[in-house]
Amino acid sequence: MTAVLRGELHRLATIRSGRVSVLVLTGLGLFLGAFDEASWALLVGLSTFALSVVGTSQHFQHRTVVLLYLGQPHRLRALAGQALAYALTALTVAALSGVVVVAGAADTYLATLVAVPVMAAFGVANATVVRRPTWLFLGWAGWLVFVEGLVGRLRAPLPFSAFLDGTAGERAGLLVLAGWTALALVVAGLTAGRDVTGE
Repeated sequence: MTAVLRGELHRLATIRSGRVSVLVLTGLGLFLGAFDEASWALLVGLSTFALSVVGTSQHFQHRTVVLLYLGQPHRLRALAGQALAYALTALTVAALSGVVVVAGAADTYLATLVAVPVMAAFGVANATVVRRPTWLFLGWAGWLVFVEGLVGRLRAPLPFSAFLDGTAGERAGLLVLAGWTALALVVAGLTAGRDVTGE
Protein backbone atom coordinates (compact mmCIF):
# COMPACT_ATOMS: atom_id res chain seq x y z
CA MET A 1 0.00 0.00 0.00
CA THR A 2 2.82 2.44 0.82
CA ALA A 3 4.36 1.86 -2.62
CA VAL A 4 1.06 2.82 -4.27
CA LEU A 5 0.74 5.83 -1.98
CA ARG A 6 4.25 7.02 -2.85
CA GLY A 7 3.69 6.32 -6.55
CA GLU A 8 0.43 8.29 -6.71
CA LEU A 9 1.89 11.25 -4.82
CA HIS A 10 4.98 11.17 -7.07
CA ARG A 11 2.73 11.11 -10.14
CA LEU A 12 0.77 14.13 -8.90
CA ALA A 13 3.98 16.02 -8.15
CA THR A 14 5.78 15.25 -11.40
CA ILE A 15 3.05 15.37 -14.04
CA ARG A 16 2.39 18.95 -15.09
CA SER A 17 -1.39 18.62 -15.24
CA GLY A 18 -1.45 17.29 -11.67
CA ARG A 19 0.71 20.13 -10.34
CA VAL A 20 -1.24 22.77 -12.23
CA SER A 21 -4.59 21.36 -11.06
CA VAL A 22 -3.51 21.44 -7.43
CA LEU A 23 -2.16 25.00 -7.73
CA VAL A 24 -5.22 26.31 -9.59
CA LEU A 25 -7.65 24.69 -7.15
CA THR A 26 -5.72 26.09 -4.20
CA GLY A 27 -5.70 29.57 -5.73
CA LEU A 28 -9.38 29.43 -6.62
CA GLY A 29 -10.17 28.23 -3.12
CA LEU A 30 -8.25 31.16 -1.63
CA PHE A 31 -10.21 33.54 -3.84
CA LEU A 32 -13.65 32.08 -3.05
CA GLY A 33 -12.87 31.64 0.63
CA ALA A 34 -12.27 35.37 0.95
CA PHE A 35 -15.92 35.99 0.03
CA ASP A 36 -18.00 33.03 1.20
CA GLU A 37 -17.10 29.94 3.21
CA ALA A 38 -20.00 27.89 1.79
CA SER A 39 -18.79 28.50 -1.78
CA TRP A 40 -15.28 27.54 -0.68
CA ALA A 41 -16.55 24.30 0.86
CA LEU A 42 -18.53 23.44 -2.28
CA LEU A 43 -15.49 24.10 -4.49
CA VAL A 44 -13.29 21.98 -2.25
CA GLY A 45 -15.78 19.10 -2.29
CA LEU A 46 -16.32 19.09 -6.05
CA SER A 47 -12.62 19.56 -6.82
CA THR A 48 -11.71 16.76 -4.42
CA PHE A 49 -14.10 14.43 -6.20
CA ALA A 50 -12.87 15.51 -9.65
CA LEU A 51 -9.19 15.25 -8.76
CA SER A 52 -9.53 11.76 -7.31
CA VAL A 53 -11.67 10.54 -10.23
CA VAL A 54 -9.30 11.90 -12.89
CA GLY A 55 -6.17 10.67 -11.12
CA THR A 56 -7.53 7.18 -10.58
CA SER A 57 -9.14 6.74 -13.99
CA GLN A 58 -6.00 7.94 -15.80
CA HIS A 59 -4.45 4.59 -14.94
CA PHE A 60 -7.13 2.88 -16.99
CA GLN A 61 -7.05 5.44 -19.81
CA HIS A 62 -3.27 5.33 -20.24
CA ARG A 63 -3.03 1.60 -19.44
CA THR A 64 -0.62 2.19 -16.57
CA VAL A 65 -2.99 0.20 -14.39
CA VAL A 66 -1.15 -2.94 -15.45
CA LEU A 67 2.07 -1.53 -14.01
CA LEU A 68 0.22 -0.41 -10.89
CA TYR A 69 -1.10 -3.92 -10.31
CA LEU A 70 2.24 -5.51 -11.11
CA GLY A 71 3.81 -3.32 -8.42
CA GLN A 72 0.99 -4.11 -5.98
CA PRO A 73 -0.79 -7.33 -7.02
CA HIS A 74 -3.17 -7.17 -4.07
CA ARG A 75 -5.78 -4.88 -5.63
CA LEU A 76 -7.47 -3.94 -2.37
CA ARG A 77 -4.17 -2.59 -1.08
CA ALA A 78 -3.76 -0.67 -4.34
CA LEU A 79 -7.25 0.77 -3.87
CA ALA A 80 -6.44 1.76 -0.28
CA GLY A 81 -3.16 3.38 -1.38
CA GLN A 82 -4.91 5.42 -4.07
CA ALA A 83 -7.66 6.51 -1.69
CA LEU A 84 -5.07 7.59 0.88
CA ALA A 85 -2.99 9.47 -1.71
CA TYR A 86 -5.92 11.50 -2.98
CA ALA A 87 -7.24 12.05 0.54
CA LEU A 88 -3.88 13.54 1.56
CA THR A 89 -3.72 15.67 -1.58
CA ALA A 90 -7.25 16.98 -1.14
CA LEU A 91 -6.64 17.61 2.55
CA THR A 92 -3.56 19.66 1.68
CA VAL A 93 -5.45 21.70 -0.93
CA ALA A 94 -8.33 22.29 1.50
CA ALA A 95 -6.03 23.23 4.38
CA LEU A 96 -4.03 25.71 2.29
CA SER A 97 -6.94 27.23 0.39
CA GLY A 98 -8.97 27.61 3.55
CA VAL A 99 -6.56 29.81 5.46
CA VAL A 100 -8.73 32.81 4.61
CA VAL A 101 -11.81 30.97 5.91
CA VAL A 102 -10.46 29.81 9.26
CA ALA A 103 -10.53 33.24 10.92
CA GLY A 104 -14.21 33.89 10.26
CA ALA A 105 -15.62 30.37 10.02
CA ALA A 106 -13.38 27.97 11.91
CA ASP A 107 -16.21 25.44 12.29
CA THR A 108 -16.76 25.23 8.53
CA TYR A 109 -13.01 24.97 7.96
CA LEU A 110 -12.57 22.09 10.40
CA ALA A 111 -15.70 20.25 9.24
CA THR A 112 -14.52 20.54 5.63
CA LEU A 113 -11.12 19.13 6.56
CA VAL A 114 -12.92 16.13 8.07
CA ALA A 115 -15.20 15.63 5.04
CA VAL A 116 -12.61 16.08 2.29
CA PRO A 117 -10.70 12.79 2.77
CA VAL A 118 -13.99 10.90 2.75
CA MET A 119 -15.01 12.58 -0.51
CA ALA A 120 -11.61 11.70 -2.01
CA ALA A 121 -12.11 8.03 -1.16
CA PHE A 122 -15.60 8.24 -2.67
CA GLY A 123 -14.11 9.56 -5.93
CA VAL A 124 -11.41 6.87 -6.06
CA ALA A 125 -14.02 4.15 -5.48
CA ASN A 126 -16.26 5.53 -8.23
CA ALA A 127 -13.38 5.71 -10.71
CA THR A 128 -12.31 2.17 -9.87
CA VAL A 129 -15.80 0.89 -10.69
CA VAL A 130 -16.63 3.00 -13.77
CA ARG A 131 -13.08 3.57 -15.11
CA ARG A 132 -14.24 6.21 -17.60
CA PRO A 133 -14.16 9.76 -16.22
CA THR A 134 -16.43 11.27 -18.88
CA TRP A 135 -19.22 8.80 -18.13
CA LEU A 136 -18.72 9.32 -14.43
CA PHE A 137 -18.82 13.13 -14.61
CA LEU A 138 -21.85 13.17 -16.91
CA GLY A 139 -23.69 10.70 -14.70
CA TRP A 140 -22.92 12.52 -11.46
CA ALA A 141 -23.66 15.94 -13.00
CA GLY A 142 -27.12 14.72 -13.96
CA TRP A 143 -27.54 13.12 -10.54
CA LEU A 144 -26.48 16.30 -8.76
CA VAL A 145 -28.79 18.57 -10.75
CA PHE A 146 -31.90 16.40 -11.03
CA VAL A 147 -31.82 13.95 -8.11
CA GLU A 148 -30.03 15.88 -5.38
CA GLY A 149 -30.93 19.38 -6.58
CA LEU A 150 -34.47 19.25 -7.95
CA VAL A 151 -35.87 16.21 -6.15
CA GLY A 152 -33.86 16.22 -2.92
CA ARG A 153 -33.46 20.02 -2.70
CA LEU A 154 -29.89 19.34 -1.46
CA ARG A 155 -31.38 18.11 1.81
CA ALA A 156 -31.83 14.39 1.08
CA PRO A 157 -29.35 11.91 2.57
CA LEU A 158 -27.38 11.66 -0.69
CA PRO A 159 -23.60 11.94 -1.26
CA PHE A 160 -23.05 15.55 -2.30
CA SER A 161 -25.86 16.90 -0.13
CA ALA A 162 -24.36 15.01 2.79
CA PHE A 163 -20.97 16.59 2.06
CA LEU A 164 -22.52 20.07 2.13
CA ASP A 165 -24.39 19.27 5.34
CA GLY A 166 -21.18 17.92 6.87
CA THR A 167 -19.22 21.04 6.01
CA ALA A 168 -21.98 23.11 7.60
CA GLY A 169 -21.24 21.32 10.86
CA GLU A 170 -23.96 18.66 10.80
CA ARG A 171 -22.45 15.44 12.13
CA ALA A 172 -25.26 13.41 10.55
CA GLY A 173 -24.15 14.66 7.12
CA LEU A 174 -20.64 13.37 7.69
CA LEU A 175 -22.02 10.00 8.77
CA VAL A 176 -24.22 9.77 5.67
CA LEU A 177 -21.25 10.67 3.46
CA ALA A 178 -19.14 8.04 5.23
CA GLY A 179 -21.91 5.50 4.59
CA TRP A 180 -22.04 6.29 0.86
CA THR A 181 -18.25 6.11 0.70
CA ALA A 182 -18.17 2.77 2.50
CA LEU A 183 -20.76 1.41 0.05
CA ALA A 184 -18.75 2.72 -2.93
CA LEU A 185 -15.55 1.19 -1.54
CA VAL A 186 -17.24 -2.19 -1.08
CA VAL A 187 -18.43 -2.14 -4.70
CA ALA A 188 -14.96 -1.00 -5.84
CA GLY A 189 -13.36 -3.80 -3.84
CA LEU A 190 -15.67 -6.36 -5.43
CA THR A 191 -15.02 -5.08 -8.96
CA ALA A 192 -11.31 -4.21 -8.65
CA GLY A 193 -10.34 -7.75 -9.63
CA ARG A 194 -11.97 -7.66 -13.04
CA ASP A 195 -9.84 -7.79 -16.15
CA VAL A 196 -7.94 -4.66 -17.19
CA THR A 197 -6.67 -5.80 -20.59
CA GLY A 198 -9.71 -4.39 -22.38
CA GLU A 199 -9.43 -0.96 -20.78
